[in-house]
Formats: sequence, structure tokens, C-alpha cells
Amino acid sequence: MGEIDLENETKMRVVELLGRYFRNFHRILLTNILFAIPAAALFFGVYCLSAYGRINNILITFLPIIPLMPVFAGVTVVTRNIARDDENVPVFSCFFGGIKNNWKRFLLLGVMLYAAVVLCYSSFMLYWNMAQQNPIFYVPFGLVILISIALLFTFYNIPVMTVTYDLSFKDILKNSALMSFGEIKNNFFATIGVAITILVGATLFIMSNSPVMMLSLTGTFAALILTATVSYVINYYVFKDMAVMITAEGSAPAFPDDKDADKEPEKLDFSDLDLDSGKDGDEYLFFNGKMMKRSVLIKMRDEQENKNEQKES
Repeated sequence: MGEIDLENETKMRVVELLGRYFRNFHRILLTNILFAIPAAALFFGVYCLSAYGRINNILITFLPIIPLMPVFAGVTVVTRNIARDDENVPVFSCFFGGIKNNWKRFLLLGVMLYAAVVLCYSSFMLYWNMAQQNPIFYVPFGLVILISIALLFTFYNIPVMTVTYDLSFKDILKNSALMSFGEIKNNFFATIGVAITILVGATLFIMSNSPVMMLSLTGTFAALILTATVSYVINYYVFKDMAVMITAEGSAPAFPDDKDADKEPEKLDFSDLDLDSGKDGDEYLFFNGKMMKRSVLIKMRDEQENKNEQKES
């Protein structure tokens, strides 16, 4: 009975995932195009360095990851909103608002991701080549694969957690690492979805009869589909249980000075929130584009009221 329920649940989630995806397909296309424009410019720069500057190594090849991560913040906000089935997701405001509010942390995340990709790729190639000469090196080769999977699952959670919850970067990394295997079922399904998306692109590549067709089909797929679809699939599977995980861990969100420092306290509107101090202070409420604990919001409201009273007196 348990296996049947799990099978039905899996089918229902796939149907729900596809339903939300195709209902918002035009938003997926627009979001992907907004990301693809700077991505194409950066990778073209790498190509020029490799072809004409005779600089061809992995440090240069993966370098666009760093400047592209702040742009990916915009993709994450849009696809998160689609994944949780928000109505009428405004692509432009979500995309550019996501970049504006999160670019600093995503730039740091880009540096971390760049370092992880370079180290994992270098280690993978090193131990693979050494294992061809001596089978003992299959042991560290296997360890590199396990570490890469753990890092992959961790990076599944970091972007959407960063744009959704008011947590310190340390807590974001800690919670994401815990969810890498604590929510392994969701990460597994997300990986399958990502693999299917990449497989579609690879099929277009294989079916190409000429270099021109190959570049046209794969370039079109990358420009219109790839990044936003991958982000949507990951966010759909990891976002649902994220609030439960964070609340259970008792992580205390810190109001981020890098995201809302330009807002005066008087401009913060708490009127639509249920800030009854008698209710659960650890419950998360959606405010100002973030999920924040009721206790933190009550404190912010009280501080604002005190400042207003001081000004009036």
C-alpha cells in the first residue's frame, strides 16, 4: 500500500509540475531570454579568448559562472513564484527585483560555485586518468563523485533559500547542506528532471545533420528553454519542504542590511500581517518579498512605532 501511495504521489507531482510549467511557458521563455543575453555575451568572450588569445584552460572556461550568478537570482525569483503556483507572475519586476535585492550574496555564491566546479572537474579528470594506470585511484575517484553529488544537492537549495528567507548566509549554507541529504528524495527527483531537460538538448545535438544545424538547434534550446526550466524543476521539488526544514532547525532570520537598507522604517507597511503576539512567534509570514518569523516582524513593527512616537514628540 505504501509503495502504491508513493507511486500515485509521484505521478501527481509530475502532473502538477508539468501543468504549472506549461501554463507559464511564455514566462519561462521570457525569463530564459533575459538570462541568455548576458550569458551569450560572456561565453562569446571566453570563446574569443580561447580562439584568438590562445588562452584555453578550465579557469577561463568556467569564469562566466561568477558574473552570471547575480543574473541567476532573477531567474530564481521568477521560477520560484511559478513553482509555488503564484498567479500572474510579473516576469520583468520579479527578474530585475531579484537581481537588485540579492546580487551581493549571489556574487559570493558565484565565487563559491566557480571554485567548486573547477576543483571537482580537475579532481575528476586527474583521478580518472590516474585510475587508467592504477586501479587503486578508483577509490579517490569515487570519493570525488560523492563529494560532487553532495555539493550539487547543496547548491540546489541555496538560490531559492537566499531569495526567500531572511537568514544569515551562514545559516543558508548550513540549512542547504542539511537538506542535501535530509531531503534526498526531492533532490533525487529534481536531478531526474534536470537530466531529462539536458537529455532533450542532447537529443537535438545528436539529431543535427550539420554543424550549422547543430549550433542553431542547441543555441535556440539554450536561449529559450534550458536555464529557466532547470531552475523551475529544482525549485518545484526543493521549495515545498524548505519552510518545514528551516522552522524545525530554529534558524533565526536576520533582517539583511544589504537588501532593504535603502528603505526607511516608516515606509514598511505591517497592516496586512497577522502580528498577534499571542500566536506562534516561530511561524513564518511573507513580508516584503521574504519569509520572516512573526516574532521578528513584531519586533520590527514595535521599533518602527517607537521611532514614530519619538519623532512626533
